Amino acid sequence: METGPERPARFLETRHILALLIAALIVALSITGFVWAQKEVTVLVDGDSRLYKTQAGTVSELLEQLDVTIEEGDVVSPSPDCPLGDGDTVVIRHAIPVTVKFGGEGLDLKVVGNTVADALVAAGVDTGSGIEVEPPLTERLESGMTITARDAFVRIVEEAEEIPFEVLTEHDASRISGTRSIGVEGVPGKVLRLYKVIVVDGEPGPRTLVSEERVVEPVNEVVLVGTKRDSQRLARSRTIAAAPDAATGTKLTVTATAYAPGEAGVGTRTATGARAGYGIVAVDPRVIPLGTKLYIPGYGYGVAADTGGAIKGNKIDVCFDRIAEVNAWGRRTVTITILP
Repeated sequence: METGPERPARFLETRHILALLIAALIVALSITGFVWAQKEVTVLVDGDSRLYKTQAGTVSELLEQLDVTIEEGDVVSPSPDCPLGDGDTVVIRHAIPVTVKFGGEGLDLKVVGNTVADALVAAGVDTGSGIEVEPPLTERLESGMTITARDAFVRIVEEAEEIPFEVLTEHDASRISGTRSIGVEGVPGKVLRLYKVIVVDGEPGPRTLVSEERVVEPVNEVVLVGTKRDSQRLARSRTIAAAPDAATGTKLTVTATAYAPGEAGVGTRTATGARAGYGIVAVDPRVIPLGTKLYIPGYGYGVAADTGGAIKGNKIDVCFDRIAEVNAWGRRTVTITILP
């Protein structure tokens, strides 16, 4: 019996093994090629960064796989038609629709940025030129936001204001009692004030005081009040002192007030031309004739030598040298003696 068929059988077995090896190699190459085709890329969308594995050949294919929509005004880097390589970074910045109002006009635009300042720059507004903005420059942009910018600048206003002088009174023993004169003329001073005013769209706002400086000091006015008794008054006093005793005259009850020459608009001369001073009494001439000698309790002797608009009927006004004496006298009812 012959053994010839054994050799062909071994040949068929070898072919089968070779075919299996080739098939396995094809599968291995296919799998390896698939792995080699994958890329790792970083995608940054509006500041949000993520790592992706993809077989996309271009940036646009990657965006389509990630379902990222690109509209007019959006920024994509690299550009969508660029090929995509392993390790690449793709940046997408979506434009934010806002309205910028400036100078009375509104501008609708899409801004690729993060803050209000970015929107103003996109609108051509110089953020460093002195403007007032609402919302603030650092506010984060939001879709549909309205940004209002107004011209604003600081104005310095200078104003000079008058400082009033004080009036001082000094006694002068060389001058006749009751007389007044100006020893030193008063001169107003001047203060210079600087104010800061914020002007917005041409309208000035509240003023803020920045500085104040006295450029001229006021000069106080000095009024000299005489304290020397004159010879006429002394002679008149002696004449009154020599008058008859008060018990021998006619009695009359009157309301008595007091005044001092030179005070509150009162002149230094009486209605009869005599110098006003102690011993002069203002009367109503229809009741007490001018020139009448009088005795007033608490005051002494006097002469009816003056009149007054408020002195009507049984009223008299006795003269003192000093306002302090006038205040001390006040208003009182007394029974006077009209001397013979």
